[in-house]
Amino acid sequence: MTATAIASAKAVRKPRRRVTRQLLLTAHVLVSVGWNGVALGQLALAVTAALESEIRHPAYELMHVFDRALNIPLALLTLATGVLISVRTPWGLLRHWWVVAKLAITVIAVIFAAAFMRTLIVRAGHATADGEVHYGAPAAAIITGACLMNALFITATFLSTLKPWGRTRRGLRAVRTPSTSSRPAAGARGPARPATVDDTRGGGDPAAATTRNAQSSPEAPAATDQAATDQAAEIARLP
Repeated sequence: MTATAIASAKAVRKPRRRVTRQLLLTAHVLVSVGWNGVALGQLALAVTAALESEIRHPAYELMHVFDRALNIPLALLTLATGVLISVRTPWGLLRHWWVVAKLAITVIAVIFAAAFMRTLIVRAGHATADGEVHYGAPAAAIITGACLMNALFITATFLSTLKPWGRTRRGLRAVRTPSTSSRPAAGARGPARPATVDDTRGGGDPAAATTRNAQSSPEAPAATDQAATDQAAEIARLP
């Protein structure tokens, strides 16, 4: 494959990669904002259930519907799209502290929502199914958990906006280690420099200068001798 074909293929792939990253970013923003919206809705329902005894059981049942249909799927999609964006962009997954912190927050929020909040909501719905309205302590726990979930989301939003703390050790090593593609090959030399008038000053021989410059090129010997002869002839004709 020629250099022109390789450059053309790279030029075609770059817009596709950019579109893919934009789609992933859009999906991540949508699902993460949706997840935050579900957490805010559950907090509002938890406060309503604690204050209004007449609608306490319907409020807990609606929280359970939100949790089952939206909370867990949006949590998993937020985690998956966030990891994909990290590995497909220069930020990396473990190269910047803000990315590591946001990943940890997302994992904690997923586990907390699935293991703690869902259990409390289900128990609250079962406890109030027979008309029981005295459900003080678990109601306070649900409100506290919903507040904690929203605090995690707000923190993750600030991390995405501010991007603090710089690079991790892994990121610093990646910066300090040059890529092998940027290193010159061992023994490689630059192209032959044609002899100029300056090479003939100080008693220098034009033909000898041309020969020295031509021998620095990794061309075949026959091509080198021919080039040296032609350049020496051109210099000899100079006034």
